[in-house]
Amino acid sequence: MARYDDDYDDDYDDDLPSQKQRRKPNDGGGFKVQWIVGGAALFGVFVLLGGLAIVFLLPAWHEAQAAKSRNHLKQIGLALHNYHDVFNRFPPGSVVQEDGTVLLSWQGSLLPYVDEAPLYNRMAFDIDWNGPENRKVRETVVPVYQNPNLSRSVTTDGLPVTHYAGNSHVFFENRTLGIRDITDGTSNTIIIGEVTTGLKAWGDPTNVRDPALGLDATPEQFGLTRSSTGLGAQFLSIDGAVHFIHKDVDPEILKALSTYNGNEVMRF
Repeated sequence: MARYDDDYDDDYDDDLPSQKQRRKPNDGGGFKVQWIVGGAALFGVFVLLGGLAIVFLLPAWHEAQAAKSRNHLKQIGLALHNYHDVFNRFPPGSVVQEDGTVLLSWQGSLLPYVDEAPLYNRMAFDIDWNGPENRKVRETVVPVYQNPNLSRSVTTDGLPVTHYAGNSHVFFENRTLGIRDITDGTSNTIIIGEVTTGLKAWGDPTNVRDPALGLDATPEQFGLTRSSTGLGAQFLSIDGAVHFIHKDVDPEILKALSTYNGNEVMRF
């Protein structure tokens, strides 16, 4: 009887692929694809998180920046009231002699009340503010008169600028106002605001602007800064409070807030 193994073809095994031959070598391609797909997904997550961080954190950042300038305005407001306590009036916009000699600006008058008494005492009051004797004083930076968020630029004469200007309806040449004169109310009247263009030296007697003309339409108007609520400018009212006014504010509102005795009832 023939055996099963007698008919078995020994060469058959040679024709079959071995287990080793049947296994496809792993060249790592699958892992590469997985890494690429996974990396792309992870990158997408980071982009999404970054976008969300900007959306939620940018307003807070703008508010923090605005707070720095707001603190300077409040310090100036406190100085104005301390000056008023001593003289029963606010400082004039400028002190100018009949011959045109400029002696002092409103910011110069406030120096002793913004912790700059030594600088004030170095001023020569019997000569023109723009004279060479006062050059060193004019070249001195007064930090509270500058917006911490803006560059400490200088004028064409090399003098440190100020980022705050007075309200031309409140600061006058050789004329002063007291609280008793503010019949529109100290909380309803602007006295100082932020500026970002057409900057002047801090001691410049012409450092006043008209808020009623609008915001940033020309370099000589009150400037625009950014807060968590958009573009606008921060203003100090006579009562010492600081308010943000949006650039699209009604011009009539700005006009009413600019005057001290216009009989307008306008609140921030």
